[in-house]
Amino acid sequence: MSFFTFASEIPNPLSLEQALKIGEKHSLAVQKQQLNIDENTLNLETIQSKFDLKSTVDLQLARRDDYANNINDSHTFIHFEKVLFEQNANINADATQQKIINTKQNLVYIKKENKIEIMRRFFDVILVDMQLETTLERLAISAIRANNVKDDFDINKASEVELLQKQASTQLDVSQRIKIEAQQILKRAELADILGVSYENRPDDLVKPELKHYFNKPITALDVLRKNAFKNNTVLQIMQQNLSSLKHQFSRHKGDYGVIIKSNVRIGEQAYLRDKYGNLRYGVNLTMPFGTNNVKQQTIAKLNLKIKQIKIEIEQFKRTLSSQVFALWIKLNELKQIHKSLTTELEYRDLYLERARAKYELELASDIGEALTQFTNTEYKLSKNQFDFVIAFEKLALLTGEIQ
Repeated sequence: MSFFTFASEIPNPLSLEQALKIGEKHSLAVQKQQLNIDENTLNLETIQSKFDLKSTVDLQLARRDDYANNINDSHTFIHFEKVLFEQNANINADATQQKIINTKQNLVYIKKENKIEIMRRFFDVILVDMQLETTLERLAISAIRANNVKDDFDINKASEVELLQKQASTQLDVSQRIKIEAQQILKRAELADILGVSYENRPDDLVKPELKHYFNKPITALDVLRKNAFKNNTVLQIMQQNLSSLKHQFSRHKGDYGVIIKSNVRIGEQAYLRDKYGNLRYGVNLTMPFGTNNVKQQTIAKLNLKIKQIKIEIEQFKRTLSSQVFALWIKLNELKQIHKSLTTELEYRDLYLERARAKYELELASDIGEALTQFTNTEYKLSKNQFDFVIAFEKLALLTGEIQ
């Protein structure tokens, strides 16, 4: 199957909920992590298969020349063998089982990370479209002003300096429009990429999500957030589980004497010394190294070093995690206050625009163009602040283990 989805799978207009579903379905990071789970599961099955009952057939058609007597040395045997106990296999099975648990936990974490990145790219497309709207309004105003000065210049009511100044201002607005149009292409390409869609099949129209409910949620106290992060953070949990697994392996390896116990059964017929050996032979085998096991000592030493390393890594991660939680907490509080200010500003811009429209309809002096530009610019700032708040909120939820 191609990485890119068919155009028919992508709704247009596209909502955020639809984008999240499509993005998770086609996430290569999610697919790769699922393959890691499958690989570790197969490794566990391979280890466990050591304890399966194994059977073989031994068939020999032969004669032995014993001096002057030809002796029939043919035989037919069926062998059955089963490992009853193997210390090293049990240790490896426990370690592999822990890997499966870790990769499943990490899969949930990766899905959340992917969700946040989809949201960010979705928001970027909406914002760049809003920027273009403001820029086009500003360009229209500057173009009108430049034309007015040109008319005045033609009748000697404006100087050449004034004309060139207005024309230069218009060209700057044209340059800004070209820049933002290029950003529109780039941001849509980035969204298409994470959704698994070719740029040609991209959704051009996005539904602006309703995000006010995020601002109705209280921001948790910093000390509570840090405690939650140290308790529930997925990456930290995996590191701690790995440390516990390494300690368990260390203990098991110290008590590992390389003991292997097998049971075996042989059933069959043989032509040579049949009366002596019979048709059935069974027993139990015990295998155990004799003397100093250097491999075992090296394994224990490596595990001890790894335990020390991961302890340091855990402490380093905790410090980084604490700083990240603090930074996001500060940012959320800041953005929430800015949200209140921008909401008030938007109300003012809306009323001012209505007054400018009324004056314009009454053919009175009106700055309706400037009022409209200010209104759409405040809309953009408010939306950007909302989107930044939501992304910060989701990142903090990821760090503190509040994965939905």
